[in-house]
Amino acid sequence: MYPASSPRPSLKTGIAIIVVDEPTGQNRIILSPEANHSLQPADFSVLPSPKPDLLIMQLEIPLPTVLAALRAARDASVPVLLNPAPAQPLPEDVYQGLAHLVVNETEAAVLGGVSEEDLENEAGLESVSKKFLDLGVQNVIITLGGRGVFYMSALGPKKGLVPALKAKVVDTTAAGDTFVGQYALDVVSAGSGGKFEIEAAVHKANQAAAKTVEKLGAQDSIPWRDEL
Repeated sequence: MYPASSPRPSLKTGIAIIVVDEPTGQNRIILSPEANHSLQPADFSVLPSPKPDLLIMQLEIPLPTVLAALRAARDASVPVLLNPAPAQPLPEDVYQGLAHLVVNETEAAVLGGVSEEDLENEAGLESVSKKFLDLGVQNVIITLGGRGVFYMSALGPKKGLVPALKAKVVDTTAAGDTFVGQYALDVVSAGSGGKFEIEAAVHKANQAAAKTVEKLGAQDSIPWRDEL
């Protein structure tokens, strides 16, 4: 979502160089943000038309710009899925009315004001998730790598730990993005007339991410719907 009235022809597209460790499939990312960091709060004082069914945001553009977009979405009654990576503390009003918060262990610890060791058991995961719900988040998802995914919803209430699927890990690049993408697809599909089931959405997203890590690359590794 980029304001059509604000072209910046002098800027280059942001570039990420990804280095993959072959024995483990883990990656390191070298980022040149370029145009990503040129976005300003004024660019998102109001959402452009047509309004999206769901606004998905990370923290890879300046935080003041993210906050402006979140508030504009709230004013327009557009649900937001926030994946706060790279992690940094956020103002409490960000969470008020936030439809979906998707974090990994590190992000949950930073935003929740706890240590990662506190999240090594289900009680700790439930405790930090409840903090977010109490601040106004509707659905909290915490991805745990090989341990699976913990979810908790204010709508129900519902909570649970979905085990990780077995996968031959080749490259973890885009696993998180794939998880968010599949989860968001379920959210939008439910909004167009279905009923959103958080546990089913987490299972599908988990399955999609597991497929992704079995292939080398980013976009090429993302599975098609008929592969799930």
